[in-house]
Amino acid sequence: MHTKPKNRLHLLESIVVGVGAFIGLSLIGMIAEQSNTMMIIAPFGATAVLLFSAPQSPFSRPMNIFGGYFISTVLGAAVLEYTSGGWLSVGIGLGLAIMLMHLAKVVHPPAGANFLIVTQGHLSFYLMWPLFTGLILLIVVGMSVHKIRQKIALE
Repeated sequence: MHTKPKNRLHLLESIVVGVGAFIGLSLIGMIAEQSNTMMIIAPFGATAVLLFSAPQSPFSRPMNIFGGYFISTVLGAAVLEYTSGGWLSVGIGLGLAIMLMHLAKVVHPPAGANFLIVTQGHLSFYLMWPLFTGLILLIVVGMSVHKIRQKIALE
């Protein structure tokens, strides 16, 4: 069985990871631009690093990513809707979001940033469509890249 040199294999995996991140974040960028919500991209950058470079991390599991964003986004929109949005309600809300992610076993650190973007950017429930469409696309691209990396490693 022929094995590729380690440096060449690492270079090939790095290229695949970079191209995957480019595709995933470009899709999110197009969705965000169309819906005039470009600020939602920030936490996706951190999610992409985890998803593409550390796919074995518990934080990179699709359920953690989706669940973490869902909890943080819904809770952020609720805090914004039902409170003044001041420092105390934001602090309590983010603490609650982290507690709920932990309780549901869907911890995803970049989702905490999403909570802050929703509350500080005064975004609302209209954010759900672009956020979750982009999130699902990013997860699909990430899972595809992970499969490609596995095939490269086996060759």
